[in-house]
Amino acid sequence: MTKLYLSDIYVYPIKSLGGIHLEEAQVAEKGLNHDRRWMLLEADSGNFMTIRRFTEFLFFKVNLQEEGYSVEYRGEFLSIPFSIEQGSSFKTKVWDDEVEVIEGKDEWNQWFSERLGKQCKLVYMPASSRRLIKPQWGSRAVSFADGYPYLIIGKASLQALNNKLTTPIEMERFRPNLVFEGGQSYEEFNWSAFDVGECRFQGLKPCARCVVTTYDLTTGEKGKEPLLTLSKQEIDNKLVFGQHATAMEHKSIKVGDEIIVHQYKDSPFEPLHQ
Repeated sequence: MTKLYLSDIYVYPIKSLGGIHLEEAQVAEKGLNHDRRWMLLEADSGNFMTIRRFTEFLFFKVNLQEEGYSVEYRGEFLSIPFSIEQGSSFKTKVWDDEVEVIEGKDEWNQWFSERLGKQCKLVYMPASSRRLIKPQWGSRAVSFADGYPYLIIGKASLQALNNKLTTPIEMERFRPNLVFEGGQSYEEFNWSAFDVGECRFQGLKPCARCVVTTYDLTTGEKGKEPLLTLSKQEIDNKLVFGQHATAMEHKSIKVGDEIIVHQYKDSPFEPLHQ
């Protein structure tokens, strides 16, 4: 059996904006520290904003600084802190979930509004805000991620997909948190209990994919792949790639950590036993 190990760690501090590649990260219930605790809202409607409608998001890069994040857009920069505790507090929605948020500073809102050509608000999810995943997957808390705290993908899975594509695509298109080396393609679909280093995770279900994966990360142009190819290998009539997971322990993980699978599911969408 091929040894499995963690090869890459990614966090996305602001939902739908650029990710940050890390060598080490702290695992928490809602997701990795720094992952999707900030989000942009349309000022008029209050709807949350993503790449699905605002492809210009692809050109915002986010980097870690000593006391916060540096957001770069076409050579212009904005600094924001890791977290905020004060500000206008209100409830908004992420899909069907109502979430308590704190609004960021006016100057941050204006900076994003000017560059997107759309009035928007930058909001933060405080520690007290509890957004739960669906009961059949454990009812644990999640950040502003679309649905689940963690997404893990094997490099073998990407290679298997790229073997079917005319032009190979990057792992970053799928916005994973954890990437691993070794093993068989798509084996993560059937992982139930697994360890990354000393931290135990619970595999949930495959990740349904959307149009975001079809945008070229450099040009922003929309194509047909990988959704066209994924449509030919559906699971339960769903276009999927990568496995959602939750963390059962909150410890530090690092690139190079061994991954050990302790339990497998009989089928990818098998619900958790309550």
